[in-house]
Amino acid sequence: MTHDDTISYSSDDAQMEAAIDHAKSTIKQFFDAFCNPTVQQTGFLLKVVFDEGDEREHIWLADLDFSGGLPSGVFANEPSLPGLQFMQRVEFEPSRISDRMYVDDGRLVGGYTTRVIRDRMSAEQRMEFDARSGYRF
Repeated sequence: MTHDDTISYSSDDAQMEAAIDHAKSTIKQFFDAFCNPTVQQTGFLLKVVFDEGDEREHIWLADLDFSGGLPSGVFANEPSLPGLQFMQRVEFEPSRISDRMYVDDGRLVGGYTTRVIRDRMSAEQRMEFDARSGYRF
């Protein structure tokens, strides 16, 4: 698995839905850090859900901008939905946020859906994922 891999899950996946709910309920922590980051806080990303027809994908956005009417960000991984591209800037409704993350002194803060996915990996997959991630869990 790479960071660009798309992971499918069912809408009745209780663990994943709980992770999304937790991310939404703690979004203030993200924005507090985003607006006033310390020198150790980097890599601010939001995961936003996009729909195209019957297809749905949760995609990480980087280079976040909240200065316009709608917030925007740049796709940080390769979307699977047709018509969307890696590094494409898109606007989004804040209600569509499904996760948030940043790195604080080398440790992941947030990333609740990522944690669920990581917990479901084999020990070998987890070691490879951790080695590529650039942060500690």
